[in-house]
Amino acid sequence: MKKIIVIISLLFLGIIAVTWLYFKSMSGVEGSKESVFKVIPDNASLVFEYKNENSFYDIFKDFGLFKDVLGNQSIDHLGALKRIFVDDKSISGVFNKSDLFFSIHQTGKSKSNILIIAPFGKDLNLSESEMIELIKTKYKIIKDSSASDHSYQIAFSNQSNFHFYIHQKTLIGSFDKSLVEESKAKLTNGKSANQFKIDFTNPRNRNSIANLYINFAKLPNFLNNFSSRKNPAETFSLKSIDATASLNINYQSNAFMFSGITEVNQKATNYFNLFLNQQPGQNTLRNIIPNDAADYSFFYVSDFKRFRKGLDNLFILRKESEKLKTQLENIRTKHSINIDQELLPVLANEFGVVQLASGDKIGIVKTNNTNRLSFLLSTISSPSEDQIKHFDDSFLLYYFLGDPFKYFRRPYYAIVENHLIVANNSSALKRFLNSYKKQDFLIRTDKNIVFQQYLSNQGNIFYFIHNSNSKAIISSFLNSTSYTAFKSDDFKWTDIYGLAIQFSSDKDRFFTNLYMSKIPYQGQLLPKVDSLMIDSLTQSNKK
Repeated sequence: MKKIIVIISLLFLGIIAVTWLYFKSMSGVEGSKESVFKVIPDNASLVFEYKNENSFYDIFKDFGLFKDVLGNQSIDHLGALKRIFVDDKSISGVFNKSDLFFSIHQTGKSKSNILIIAPFGKDLNLSESEMIELIKTKYKIIKDSSASDHSYQIAFSNQSNFHFYIHQKTLIGSFDKSLVEESKAKLTNGKSANQFKIDFTNPRNRNSIANLYINFAKLPNFLNNFSSRKNPAETFSLKSIDATASLNINYQSNAFMFSGITEVNQKATNYFNLFLNQQPGQNTLRNIIPNDAADYSFFYVSDFKRFRKGLDNLFILRKESEKLKTQLENIRTKHSINIDQELLPVLANEFGVVQLASGDKIGIVKTNNTNRLSFLLSTISSPSEDQIKHFDDSFLLYYFLGDPFKYFRRPYYAIVENHLIVANNSSALKRFLNSYKKQDFLIRTDKNIVFQQYLSNQGNIFYFIHNSNSKAIISSFLNSTSYTAFKSDDFKWTDIYGLAIQFSSDKDRFFTNLYMSKIPYQGQLLPKVDSLMIDSLTQSNKK
């Protein structure tokens, strides 16, 4: 009996020890990554992380999309650093199997650059001076005499210099000296808070070979840096998000494919947060967008009353509520109809806006009662031509559906099957109706079929940009310097087919899927889906 008690006691102690070691190791991982993000300047909107292991380089050795997006110069710089710190066997051991981080920052008007954060291997006991001496055995290092602390640079034959410093066994550097200075200033000023709200203990983040972190709150300033107009409408959707995404890479040979979690600032008062605590649903609106669609923003709500309550509160905070209520009262008086009570029951779960290559915007609202909707709208509109009518009053759809429809002040409209279609001019609406009649839809094209197969058709928010159809629109708001770079041979943006971002609500956060692919080559076979997409992610997390 005593022997049994002793064995049980030892097993119990063993379980406690293993548990303690497990959480201790998790705490170490969390702490090391947390410290990395504390040296990243606060204006970072994107951070890419990958494991410095042979498996990563083997998988992505023929992957060309990094070069297409970042440009030849950035890739040449990163390649030069790889030859020093990864390929050179006398130095590579310092960073063996460590996680490498790359943050992207605006560094001047129409300019951006990358900050590199490379922690030493966790089992490596190496001082700063020893690290510098190790590099000096192969490469010429110049110490920055103007700096009060230890800052260095490596000069390359193309007259570019890599500036870096070492802090707590972590190398922090960039080809832009100002970025390095910003990072050091963040430490010396004692303002080393982490702007990215990320759960580093999440097993998906720890086990993934590469991760992408997005701070959506920082995107507006970053995108405006390359624009000739502040906050152009074309980028509005991604600029109204106050959240941080932590996405894991899923390998696909000609695409960036990430899936993961977006943690939302619960205190933020914006349109994006209205879709929290909604059940995801099927996106059917994508089936009717015309072949010349440049981009779309589609939305799905499972509980319209909850959505409207949140929207009303948002209008109050924006001090727009009284004006909109006055508008509804005017409609009641003028048309003898309580549109506030009558319209809501005939709206279905989907709505959104498509922008065409011409720049015209088309609003689409799905209805569950076509006849009733047609009657209601006929009482508050005037005939225009054929099946097209014109709203008599302003901002009606904005009141019911919010931000995407603020652009449509007093639009023209037509009802096609179970969809309300609106546009600001009748010619744009007629072109859409003609495409609808001919069934000339983007989703039926070969390239879009290849693109769509990797996307989930379930969610609450769906963003899509068609690169080729968007060229004229993008050129209209890029400043001249950015547009010249966009068209140059340094980048291969012309090889990109499109970008899609999808958000599926899970209570107070979103499952997120980001997908950017190159144009499929002619005759490309539809590849087998070999990655974890958001549908399976949603199911596994809800079990």
